[in-house]
Amino acid sequence: MNELHQDVSGQKKKKYKDYLLVLDAMDWTKYDYKTWPCADLSFPDLDEDERHDVWPFKPNLDEPHWVDLNNQFPDGLDRRGFAEGFTLPDAIEVLEFDEAEDKLNELLELRDDEPEEFEEELKSLGFTSEAHVEWALNKIENAEERSYAAADEFLAGQQAMLKAQMDEKISAAEAGGLLDPIDGVDMKTWAAANAKIANGMGLEEVLAIVGVEKPVWDKLSADWNTRMSQDTTYAIASVYGEAFVNSNIGAFANNMETSASQASDVNPTGSNPKEDFDLYIKIMCHQSVGATQGKDAAGILKEYGLNVADWASVGQHWSMQMATNTKLAIQMSKLMEQYTAEFASGSVADDISF
Repeated sequence: MNELHQDVSGQKKKKYKDYLLVLDAMDWTKYDYKTWPCADLSFPDLDEDERHDVWPFKPNLDEPHWVDLNNQFPDGLDRRGFAEGFTLPDAIEVLEFDEAEDKLNELLELRDDEPEEFEEELKSLGFTSEAHVEWALNKIENAEERSYAAADEFLAGQQAMLKAQMDEKISAAEAGGLLDPIDGVDMKTWAAANAKIANGMGLEEVLAIVGVEKPVWDKLSADWNTRMSQDTTYAIASVYGEAFVNSNIGAFANNMETSASQASDVNPTGSNPKEDFDLYIKIMCHQSVGATQGKDAAGILKEYGLNVADWASVGQHWSMQMATNTKLAIQMSKLMEQYTAEFASGSVADDISF
């Protein structure tokens, strides 16, 4: 096989004509990556940002050549699967991503615990070896990630387009005077003030910070609500929602009493629903099921150490995440099904301890 390992880079074709004749004469249907000298078949993962040695050497992509195992398959398990001709057994290929992953992980767990049962199950599913199973799991996980990445890219594009459209509407609303202050109070200040009230701050304290009397407050609130309800572009509602969720702005930006009066969005159990997606869905389902049982939504939030404004902030955080994360959206569906059933049966109500 040594004649297949000639480095002819930089040479003219007439200099390596004999070499090309050798390549042309090869029966490539019999090429065996497992036994012939070629790529690194110890199957390590290779750095995708680097170019790796290619053996046998490919003199020209226009000439007969074989697969560049190193650079075409930097993933070691991918490379082994190609070299050994692995394919997904029918019993696995028909399953959804998560079902296939669960099945293969369960199979690999048998490897150490029940080696004989592992061998039997491996063969019954159509696998040829343990390496075949590992390759299949790797292939499915990679395919899932690529699928999610493509979906996320599409969603991100849609989000960017929608944001650009809303930004245009907000600019038009500003230019048309729809966001001009009413009785000296601008939209963001009014939204932030409402957030503080929802957060438990007293009305008198809020009005003192805004700098208006209650009759003026009642009138400007009614006027802002009217203006918002008549805005078919939802530009005002968009600005309001952003200010309500992020209410430490304007007159409330550096108010120490405001900060002290706000509840923490940390559960008494120590988990933060802004960091724990599972907990976020759990609280959402608790509220939903609680509503059907006549329970107060705000009271349920209080059990988790949250108030209405906290919850709005948590909701906005995860809404933005899910808008560009397909995996989270799918996970949400499964968690909602789980927690809705558990709260309806009362099986999780008792695990909230303080």
